[in-house]
Amino acid sequence: MSMFNEIFTAEGRLNRLRYLKYMIILAVIASISTFVLSSMATFFTGDPNSAPVLLITLAWALIAGAGNVMMMIRRIHDLGKSGWFALIAFVPYIGIIFSVALFCIPGQVGWNEYGADPLTE
Repeated sequence: MSMFNEIFTAEGRLNRLRYLKYMIILAVIASISTFVLSSMATFFTGDPNSAPVLLITLAWALIAGAGNVMMMIRRIHDLGKSGWFALIAFVPYIGIIFSVALFCIPGQVGWNEYGADPLTE
């Protein structure tokens, strides 16, 4: 499975280490590409607050956010819970604690309703 398919799918399970790895990769790619594209748009328009710069930044934020939510759903599946629990991440303050907990709580051992244990694959 390609990395794009690994990040932008809600099917299956994702263990803690792979979740951390993909979150870091997604953050680095989104940050660098947003910086480069926004810098290019600023260079061509001459205004860092122009519509093209803001649209590029918004588009990349939505793409990275979608990947983040998809990986979070797969991580929650590894805990044996419904992906709807990802909505907790959008609750102020509680969402931060929940997001950090996803890096710390070990997944279910063995098979669950969302697939095989990712550590045995």
